[in-house]
Amino acid sequence: MGYNVLAGCDAKHKLFVNNDTGSVNDTHALSPMALDAKELLGVESMDILTDKGYTTAKHLDICTRNGITPYSSPKDHSSHHNGRYPMVDFKYDGIQDTYTCPADQVLATNGSIYDKAGHKVKHYKNREACGACPVRALCTTNKNGRFIERSIYQEALDENQKRVEARPEYYRLRQQVTEHQFGTLKRQWGFTHTLMRGKQNVLSEVNLMMICYNLTRLVSILGPEVLKNRLKRLVPGFSALFEAVWAHMNSFLLPPNTYPNFKPTRNTVLTAL
Repeated sequence: MGYNVLAGCDAKHKLFVNNDTGSVNDTHALSPMALDAKELLGVESMDILTDKGYTTAKHLDICTRNGITPYSSPKDHSSHHNGRYPMVDFKYDGIQDTYTCPADQVLATNGSIYDKAGHKVKHYKNREACGACPVRALCTTNKNGRFIERSIYQEALDENQKRVEARPEYYRLRQQVTEHQFGTLKRQWGFTHTLMRGKQNVLSEVNLMMICYNLTRLVSILGPEVLKNRLKRLVPGFSALFEAVWAHMNSFLLPPNTYPNFKPTRNTVLTAL
């Protein structure tokens, strides 16, 4: 059994910001993780750098509409590798919502939106033109001619690619921001597998490891004395939380007379070390 652990890290201090145990891949994880990190950090806008696994048009669009600028590694279209005309040779007209092929024929859509493995796409084709095309063998082997699938969020995908290509040195920072944290957990700390099963249990175990990592980083960033003093200031808040949890447990788990010899201490106060 395997679990896909996702994590967000800040670029300045290389601390873990948030995490999750996702599905078998990262395809639909970009916007949930990004929006969660934005809320936790309390910022109005931010940039995110992600690898190719997160590059999904729908989630890029959600990010940009919520003040998050994605720099996500672009994916090559499958037609780049089949020896025939690649997608870049087909010119899109945003006003007419059509494509023009290398043979100067127009591929149009019927306006329908189709669901392809969770992705919303439109189809563009011109069967009549493909049937009489002299260069058809360079384009497709489909008996119905060439057709193009375009995501309804394609503009977000195109804009993301432009950003990454315009600032390659900026995108390369991604490896510096997040890769070494996982390297430390796996190679130096031996955290190559979890002891728990079930997503919530696994996430709890991962949280403990990442909290420990953040604390060790904070010792390096702030110094042990500054960190200790800041943790002391959190004690009153933890005490109040402990009281609330204790009151709930006392009423729910320890009904009267269940354990007659057990007398819980009231007004428990946590003392900083």
